[in-house]
Amino acid sequence: MTPELRSAMARYEEARFLYRKAVLASLDGTSSGQAIRQAIRVFQSAKAELNRLDGPPPDAKAEPRQGPRTAVSGLRPRLVGFASN
Repeated sequence: MTPELRSAMARYEEARFLYRKAVLASLDGTSSGQAIRQAIRVFQSAKAELNRLDGPPPDAKAEPRQGPRTAVSGLRPRLVGFASN
């Protein structure tokens, strides 16, 4: 792990902590919406930097998919007490 990546991870975790702290403070009424918006901006900036240094996420389509699922006909849940089953 490079020092830049380690530093970005630390900034991300700190920003995440500050966001949670701002949200909890707003629940108590000791913080305003402005503090939360600022915390969101800092968090998004830290996350973008971390993503830039860490590289793109793995492609979800790279995993092999299973074949299509087919419906099993004739199987219905039995409803107790109803004559239609």
